[in-house]
Amino acid sequence: MDHLDKKARVLLDPAGRRTYRGRTALATAGMVLLAQLPLLAAAAEPRHKAVAPARKPMTVAAPTAAPSAAHQPVTRAAPAARATTAGTTASGLEEVTVTSERRSQSAQSLGSSVSVISAQTLAARNVNNVFDLQYLTPSLQVTPQFGSGQPAFTIRGVGFNDYASDNAPTVGVYMDEVASPVPFATNGLMFDIARVEVLRGPQGTLYGRNTTGGAINYILNKPTDHFSVGVNGQYGSYNAAKVDGYISGPITDKIKVRLSGEEQSGGAWQFDGMGGHLGDVQRGALRLLVEAQATDTLKVSFNLHGSIDHSDGGGTHLFTPLTSLQTYVSPTSPVYPADTNRDITHWGTSSQYASLIGISRNQKPFHHIDVGGMSLRLDQQFSFATLTELASYDVANRQEYDNFDGSSLNIADVYFNTRANVFSNELRLTSRAPGPLTWVAGIYYSNQYLSDQYISGFESVYGFNRGVFYSQKVDTVSGFGQLSWKINDKWTLTGGIRGEYEHRQLDNFRAYSFQDSIAAGTMTAYQARRNYDYAKPSGKVELQYRPIHNDMLYISASHGVKSGGFTTYNTADVQRSTTPFKPEQLWAYEIGNKFDLPREHLRFNLSAFYYDYHNEQIQSATVNPQTGLVGAIVNAPRSHLAGGEYEIDWSPLPGLLVSQSGGWAVGQFDRFSSIVKANLVNGVFVGEYRNRKGDSLPAPKLTFNGSVSYKWRMGRYDLTTGMNYSIRSTYRSLFGSLYDVAGYSLWGATMSFGPRDGKWSISAFGNNIFDKKYDVERNYFVNGTNIAMAGMPATWGVRAGVNF
Repeated sequence: MDHLDKKARVLLDPAGRRTYRGRTALATAGMVLLAQLPLLAAAAEPRHKAVAPARKPMTVAAPTAAPSAAHQPVTRAAPAARATTAGTTASGLEEVTVTSERRSQSAQSLGSSVSVISAQTLAARNVNNVFDLQYLTPSLQVTPQFGSGQPAFTIRGVGFNDYASDNAPTVGVYMDEVASPVPFATNGLMFDIARVEVLRGPQGTLYGRNTTGGAINYILNKPTDHFSVGVNGQYGSYNAAKVDGYISGPITDKIKVRLSGEEQSGGAWQFDGMGGHLGDVQRGALRLLVEAQATDTLKVSFNLHGSIDHSDGGGTHLFTPLTSLQTYVSPTSPVYPADTNRDITHWGTSSQYASLIGISRNQKPFHHIDVGGMSLRLDQQFSFATLTELASYDVANRQEYDNFDGSSLNIADVYFNTRANVFSNELRLTSRAPGPLTWVAGIYYSNQYLSDQYISGFESVYGFNRGVFYSQKVDTVSGFGQLSWKINDKWTLTGGIRGEYEHRQLDNFRAYSFQDSIAAGTMTAYQARRNYDYAKPSGKVELQYRPIHNDMLYISASHGVKSGGFTTYNTADVQRSTTPFKPEQLWAYEIGNKFDLPREHLRFNLSAFYYDYHNEQIQSATVNPQTGLVGAIVNAPRSHLAGGEYEIDWSPLPGLLVSQSGGWAVGQFDRFSSIVKANLVNGVFVGEYRNRKGDSLPAPKLTFNGSVSYKWRMGRYDLTTGMNYSIRSTYRSLFGSLYDVAGYSLWGATMSFGPRDGKWSISAFGNNIFDKKYDVERNYFVNGTNIAMAGMPATWGVRAGVNF
């Protein structure tokens, strides 16, 4: 559905139609890790002792298919696990295999902090999109910007808040190694996934794109060697329904295919107090995977995918009275009271703005995000290495109407009409032969084109509506490589380097003021072109030490870079708005320990880090003398972060699995001054600045997640019951304590029953079962419109599935 008429589209660029400081804390943590070695050596099982009987707690492998060897070109095995049953180690815990370092290996052998979320966990916890991942892994936060469909990612306090469409995130999102650099395109359906890998810290020496915060890797279920079919149906609170399924198997002795899809509907949990409801989803997606063994040494993989998301947007509530009319119109204007219920919301706009963007005046907020694309992968094996060619092309469209004022007035209504095309190509060589040296080397190229309309409704306060139209091109070229040298049985040294060049070009940036229609808009400012280039190196060095068989210590230093860019918010001052902000750079120092106690069926991982942050990109503001604050991305020259994580898996009894994780991250600005408000002086707005030195970075300091499950054996059947929780602390806002987001705790319950052969299953889940009332974001768009996005209330659901 296109909400703009032909006259409106003419205004788009024609090409758019073509398509104390933390160092002390780190040192202390390192000493604690080293001091535990004698205890670890005493507690660990000696190698000559008998292996304890293996147990079978909840597994982490996908129920339908293991990762295909087609995408695991390395034949050199990961460090051998002392297994007594396939898939389990002597600890009784599942051996978790990951591919985050471009080869199949045990997660316990990685010298970095990584969490793995299995397919069973995703299904049991009713994880539907990327926002839900934060409740399953430590130090991850994903927030909807102002309740929009665009996610903002933060890992260990490293994040980037931006509701516009044109800038890259600090966390890379990958689907079977294909990067998705357009943030709004990552909020899609999560279906037919084998596992999710969440990496913390800068990435770049192994990945096509460079990031400062981390990476989220979706590993898809691959075509199977034998014919199989699976169908699942789910129904839950607020008439939320979901159906997903797959068909997989060989069609010849050389070719295998897998067709999978999912559809979601319902779920409206917000209301307006007058009989209207908001929050229904309407999503559908299909994916076709084809794997062909062209020769004995050449494998071809093809991925064709598409998704449609025509869901309601997220509603916001007023957590203080709405006073914008008093500020901008008249001191005698009415004040609208704050909402007393977090689940209540309001929507609506003026007739003028509705006509402007082609909606009805009472249109619900919506985000219509359609994504489609394909990728082609070739894996050619040689005697010494595997050559991988991975090319992809994706198209994403965003048509979104949001209400950023929590009312039916036209104070802060926004509309996006965005199209993005991304082509990428990666060519890399990965070592195969067993030996002390393993290595990866590659080159990466990406071309991104984006055209955007961003139209804001300010009629009720400023007397006009405003919009900006522009297009942007981004070319990225990089070379990367990493080498690991196993010095002996105890020591391994790893080094990696990356060189990256990026050219970002903003074209035909036009600011308009609208009275009646887009076609009759008045251009208030114009910027023909802005360019921004950078060339930056990044790298990593890591040392691993294995004092005993089941224990690995590591220490690393790495450097990451995130792209610079342009603020493309509404403004009449395009010179200031289009001034590029710089790339941010992060020096990361980490020390960690990964340890198994086989006899106690215990796995314990611990890490500590210190980050030295340069030119951190912050969502802040500038001042327009006529209208007041205008949102802008600015650079904070220096800041730092320190903290750590732990992850524990323990199976004290057969069938009982306890999983706990936690993260601590505290950061401060070392050198940064930002605007806090605009004061009206003699009819002109003047900015008021504040020195931010010592202020906390805007992210939760503490995050905890955990679950307990027990599998009851009943003949040929299993009944699994479980509880889970997620806790996060209050985090501070840059705009003052009024906008701090209070901490909260969420509890959930799960249950599943079915035969051990997996032919069918029935399950139930409950999320936020104690109906905690909480906010996930607090902000304001126009002075006096203090809005918050509420978190989901208690939800319940049942699910049934069959597999043939």
